[in-house]
Amino acid sequence: MGNFLIKRWSGLFTRVALGPMNTFPEIVGHEEIKQIFSNAMCSKRPVHLLLIGSPGSAKTTFLTQIMRNRKDTYFVVGSNTTKAGLVNQLFQIKPKFLLIDELEKMNVSDQTALLHLMETGIISETKINKTRQTELSSWVFATANTCVRIIPALLSRLVILEVPSYNIEEFLKIAVNRLARENVGKDIARIIAQKVWYDLGSRDVRDVIKVARLSNSVEEIPFVIRMLNRKYNVDGGNNN
Repeated sequence: MGNFLIKRWSGLFTRVALGPMNTFPEIVGHEEIKQIFSNAMCSKRPVHLLLIGSPGSAKTTFLTQIMRNRKDTYFVVGSNTTKAGLVNQLFQIKPKFLLIDELEKMNVSDQTALLHLMETGIISETKINKTRQTELSSWVFATANTCVRIIPALLSRLVILEVPSYNIEEFLKIAVNRLARENVGKDIARIIAQKVWYDLGSRDVRDVIKVARLSNSVEEIPFVIRMLNRKYNVDGGNNN
């Protein structure tokens, strides 16, 4: 895969890509995906990426890291594009990097507009007797839990990257780093993470945060886990 990408993208870079760790310092692991993102962001012409993976696999974090480090971005959630008016926002903001979380929840009309942008670099809108059109060179970086609701033509324009789930050691490292921002010590953070992984059966760091915020002491952690586990059982399993 590496040689294929090097040959295909030869001559497309404006500069040497930043190291993946410099671009995504808060993301544990996923080094190959980090490198693809870094390469895509340095391409002279738009490259469109789609991250597919389960909740808690750091998909959204890739987008938020880019948003925090670049001013020429626009972040949207797929389910909210109708309310915000995707085309209208593109006319106004004209972002270089369009970041879309939960692409599969975007309605078909907005997916079609997105497809037209990726195919032609043109966005257009017709309202009653008024038509407007402009050219826009945008890189589309998106995430999704599944490809099922994404129109096939749009999928064909995206480089699809599957984000693997974390192993236990990676999960513990993520939990410790994240809970440090909650003023939770390393040892307690590891206890919570292990309980979430083994007893709750969750691979989502958001559950680690929930347990930490609901526990007033180390002794309360098993109680909070039991209460959350009741919800998981009612839902028919892990809510990922």
